Amino acid sequence: MGFEKRVVERLLQRALDEFDSNPMALQFIRRLSIEASELFFDTALPHLKGHHQSNAHRMLAILMMKRDSLVDEIVSPVNGGREDAIRLFRRFAAVDPSFDVKLARRLPGRSYIGEEALDGPSAARALDVLDETSRGRRLLPIVGHLPNCGDSKLSAKATLFVGKRVQNPVWTAKQLKRPDQRVRASAVESLWGLDVPAALKLLDDCSVDRNNRVAGNALIGLHIAGRPDAANEILAMSRVGADGRRLTAAWALGQMTGDVYLERLTEMVRDENPQVRGMALRSLLALRKPRTVEIGGVSEVSASKAAESVESASEVLSVKSGEPAFVPSFSGATYTVRRG
Repeated sequence: MGFEKRVVERLLQRALDEFDSNPMALQFIRRLSIEASELFFDTALPHLKGHHQSNAHRMLAILMMKRDSLVDEIVSPVNGGREDAIRLFRRFAAVDPSFDVKLARRLPGRSYIGEEALDGPSAARALDVLDETSRGRRLLPIVGHLPNCGDSKLSAKATLFVGKRVQNPVWTAKQLKRPDQRVRASAVESLWGLDVPAALKLLDDCSVDRNNRVAGNALIGLHIAGRPDAANEILAMSRVGADGRRLTAAWALGQMTGDVYLERLTEMVRDENPQVRGMALRSLLALRKPRTVEIGGVSEVSASKAAESVESASEVLSVKSGEPAFVPSFSGATYTVRRG
């Protein structure tokens, strides 16, 4: 039987709408998944990217678990953004609690017979997904080798993944000897929320690091630990001559609350450097949103990742230094800080 995509879309939507009231809907969805498998997958996947939860959506996830290329589809950057991938993964993990292990086994250096390792961008996305969805240390035996891999971006993400679950200052100190600055910044970020003397001493030492990403992550770590001088150091960093330092400060100020930080970010929207202006605007816009900040996961984007977001932020900001700039209103913003 031949099918057209628009026909499959219409039939699937009707079956989903009638799933709880029509006993034939389940049988029809199963038949569709067999007789029009390719179109069924392409049509069903967008339904699972949304937030709506139902028995019908759970059945879609169960049926789609049979597809061999499911993991590749979830973590491929061409199929959507990071949040889409995380949402999709959670759908499938809800019906298969071992799905995180299956994804981790596709990472480079751990693929099994008959399984092809994910490439660089997909592997990096897979680590992002696992970092958000798989708690505890259960995956460490599978991903523990990746901090030492040859891919710089993947190594940095793996360092953060492993470091957050180990939270050991001795382990972090070893990573700080690595030449890759992304890896070093990720190692520092992994100590966020660890309030022990050895960790605080390491953060204190790194707060004056020559690399702006390392220093920025260290200062945020100290801020989380309740060090009042950390905020002053970030404000001072926002006024230095080096563009990279001001860029990191613009990100860091966006992780904090208080009028003085909003005022400084507003000033930085007129910075002479377009990347600094872009990051300042991004931080201002982020501060408008109500958010819950968890210790150990204080930011939407760490200093080690901030540079990756600069281009998109700069596209939003078109003002030149000295020109009037749009400044968002912050009235009514709500912040909830949860410790623990």
